[in-house]
Amino acid sequence: MDEEQATMSFIETPGPVMVPELAKRGLRQRLRVHTDAYPRSIWALSAAVLTVWTGRGMVLPFLVIYFSQIAGIRASVVGAVIAGSGLAGIAFVLIVAGQIDKRGGRPVLLATLSMISLATLLIAWANSTPAFLAVSLLLYCASQSYWPSIDTVVTSLADAGKVIPAMALIRVAMAVGIGLGGLLGGIMVAGGGLSEYRLLFGASAALIALGAVIVWRVVPSVPLQTTSDSGAQGTWGDVLADRTFLYGMLVLFALVLGFTQLNMSVPPFLRAEAGIGEGRIGALFFMNTILIVLTQVPIAARVDRGNVGRLLSVASLIWGAAFLAMIATPGFAAAAIFVFLAFTGGELIFMPITAIIAVRLAPLHLRGRYFSLLSITWGGSWAIATLTAGIALDLSRPVLLWPVMAAFMVVGAVAAWRLRSIERLTPPVIAQTGTADG
Repeated sequence: MDEEQATMSFIETPGPVMVPELAKRGLRQRLRVHTDAYPRSIWALSAAVLTVWTGRGMVLPFLVIYFSQIAGIRASVVGAVIAGSGLAGIAFVLIVAGQIDKRGGRPVLLATLSMISLATLLIAWANSTPAFLAVSLLLYCASQSYWPSIDTVVTSLADAGKVIPAMALIRVAMAVGIGLGGLLGGIMVAGGGLSEYRLLFGASAALIALGAVIVWRVVPSVPLQTTSDSGAQGTWGDVLADRTFLYGMLVLFALVLGFTQLNMSVPPFLRAEAGIGEGRIGALFFMNTILIVLTQVPIAARVDRGNVGRLLSVASLIWGAAFLAMIATPGFAAAAIFVFLAFTGGELIFMPITAIIAVRLAPLHLRGRYFSLLSITWGGSWAIATLTAGIALDLSRPVLLWPVMAAFMVVGAVAAWRLRSIERLTPPVIAQTGTADG
């Protein structure tokens, strides 16, 4: 090496003092790439969602436990009331859907968050069946309207080519909230009684109200197209004429029956039959959250390029394996870890697809109604799953629920397989190139 080369090598090679600075600069650049991928309004909405679902996550795993084991209402009655309230919520969202298409998602989102906050606060004093029914009606009517309103808000804020990744980001914020809330909720009520649960519901209601304030003050209102290209207003008849979408909702209805069990029947079964306390149940939900936070956005991008039917079938079979593992938990509590890992794996695939089906099939001026029918599908399935879970948990052998659900997931996988060849569900890039992942 001559003198000039040595000099150039010295100048171009960063010394030990410069390396940390370069690393920091590279980290800042990578973070800027991720933050610049979405508008500030999406990040603001993510903050609101994180706040709301931290509040909701504090109570979701413990609702059935509270009413059936603290308030003393029979599990079958709890299941029936929640199921009936969910069906009432379906009727409510049929009315709200037209307002979403007409006025945009943000006004409806603000109203539903206010209702959810109030209902959560009132749960603390709903210790009788009539009071429980009244509060559940308010809660589930609002909850049904939450989903189509926030999905419509996301589609109005995100760039057209980044709707699914933006929904995945919102999903991550929701998952963080549910996991963090479940952990905090488990700590707050572990070994406690009525007073601890009332404190839990009050804290939850406050966080949900704070999330509504963030939406009100920071998230802009950007309405979508309200008429077709010919100037016609959309109707429910337009949605019901879409047979592909209706079949997709039928498949999702079946799979949500399985997904719902993670929140509704798994926690009380683990507490009563496997001897796993609220704190450990909360920790399992937190593990679910960590995995979703770390992997949901890249997996959603992969799923967005994949084959919807094949991936839905895979998710359904994974959940079937989780249900079979539930059979072992009374004698082998550690099996609950596998159950939550399997549920998480299926969830990471399943959740992006629920949005993909609605986004790809819905005309812009009908997205409120399409998302509302998606919400109705979730609500109806949730109601039936809750009813059957309540009945099963009251049986002398509640473990019988799990092989039945495993078999049902196999049926769901077969039904989902038919979606693999539907052209309208093909990713736009794949439709142009003729190649596909998944």
